[in-house]
Amino acid sequence: MMHNSASDPKNDRVIRNPPHRDEVDPRRVSSNVEAERLMVALIRQGVQTIAFGRARIVAELLYRYVREQLRRHGSHLAEAVKPYRGGYLPAERREIERQLFSGELLGVTSTNALELGIDIGGLDAALIVGFPGTVASTWQQAGRAGRGTEPAIVFFIAYNEPVDQFIMRHPEYLLGQSPESAVIDPENLYILAGHLGCAAAEMPLRPEDARYFGARTGEVAGALADEGLLRAAGGAHYWAQPHQPSHRVSLRTMSQDTYTIIETTAGSPVIGQVDAISAPELVYPEAVYLHEGQTYFVERLDLINKVAHVRREDTDYYTQAILESLIQVKGTDRGKVWGRSTVRFGEVDVTWATVAFKKIQFYSTDSLGWAKVDLPSRTLATTGVWVVPSATVMARVRAAGQNPSEGLIGIRNAAVHLLPLYAMCDKADIGGMIDSMNTGVPALFLYDRYSGGLGFAETAYDRLDELMQACLQLIRECDCRDGCPSCVGVPILRPAIHADPDAGGGFPVPKKETAVLMLRALLEEVSVLAAN
Repeated sequence: MMHNSASDPKNDRVIRNPPHRDEVDPRRVSSNVEAERLMVALIRQGVQTIAFGRARIVAELLYRYVREQLRRHGSHLAEAVKPYRGGYLPAERREIERQLFSGELLGVTSTNALELGIDIGGLDAALIVGFPGTVASTWQQAGRAGRGTEPAIVFFIAYNEPVDQFIMRHPEYLLGQSPESAVIDPENLYILAGHLGCAAAEMPLRPEDARYFGARTGEVAGALADEGLLRAAGGAHYWAQPHQPSHRVSLRTMSQDTYTIIETTAGSPVIGQVDAISAPELVYPEAVYLHEGQTYFVERLDLINKVAHVRREDTDYYTQAILESLIQVKGTDRGKVWGRSTVRFGEVDVTWATVAFKKIQFYSTDSLGWAKVDLPSRTLATTGVWVVPSATVMARVRAAGQNPSEGLIGIRNAAVHLLPLYAMCDKADIGGMIDSMNTGVPALFLYDRYSGGLGFAETAYDRLDELMQACLQLIRECDCRDGCPSCVGVPILRPAIHADPDAGGGFPVPKKETAVLMLRALLEEVSVLAAN
């Protein structure tokens, strides 16, 4: 499908849904391989191209695939492509940016790290592999293609995932909608603490500054003073450390801690970094870490010194972490009756650990096996929303011979994919669980994957009717019969943040019928009571 934007008539937009593998296999051809074919064809014609992937692994896989294919057509083309993502050393990133701007590179595969904020000039083509999470990000990425009055082309390549397939059936959502409004919680304690430290380093922080930073300014400033970061004197707070606080505040990640990745087979040089939250999902023992398209085997993850030791080793597979999570309610801030069901929003602790990984063959994405991982768990203090279905809804599902928990899993899977359509976030910013330990009965939890929460789960609380209606529409409109990865089916053990969307599956898919039945029961209670 091709579309010419009225707001940008020089750029053509092509929406591409990879075909099914065959008539009986519901899986589609690899979206990463589809992107590689397009990128290779463009580069061979001298078209300077950027390809955006949703995760680091996608940027690395695309680079590896494109480079291998271009080598068949001349080494000079293969050398004119580079990957770009978080975790590379600063000097490496600056050099790639320079080469892109100067035109030395014909192609780059990237995460959203090149979406905005870095001047790389105007390229001739952009490939967006999978919905980035927001309409705003989609057009930011598309806007990297175009040089003044010169024509350019943008390809959107869908994954076989719920949101991507929703857009395939409703392209007007992407092509005819204005970008979303930004969501931010200015009183998030983690964000506010960083802001106040930076402000106090510039000039003394006084009580009247609460008009700029919010009602919790004094409380957070006092806490920073207790930690020795600020010093109280004369009714004001001063920065009390020799280093500049801005060096500790990242614009690209919420995590303050980083792990260093050291290659042991080459004299132990540092080849990259990874934030502390992502380290157990990317550089766990026996993982295959991709760096500049090459495979590195992780020998050891030193949790004390925060170092991952890797060795260069050629493999025909990459790895994907599998996580287990627990959630615990710490406090309720808001609550309401929704039909006959109950909905709550408040503080939750999410504890998770990497418990296993699977080996995935390059290109085919076939699973080559599994292995267990023994790493300590981590806890995230955040905010969440939880829906406790009424006894009437649960009884109605059971009376139909269905398992309510399975229905909730299907709804959870769809909701995690669809919530980014209502809150300006990426799917990786949202987590979801089905849990009964906190409520005594199975309940649906959605939570923010950031310390303190950023307002995404609260958006689900405020717009629950719309979100559940969208889930019902998505599942009902899917052309599968029993349920598939494009509606109710994603791994029951949630994938890691940095998972390859192409390599989903491998777990039982919840019944589509059960999810639809439960959604109808929930929404009918709401509409009937509203009518009365």
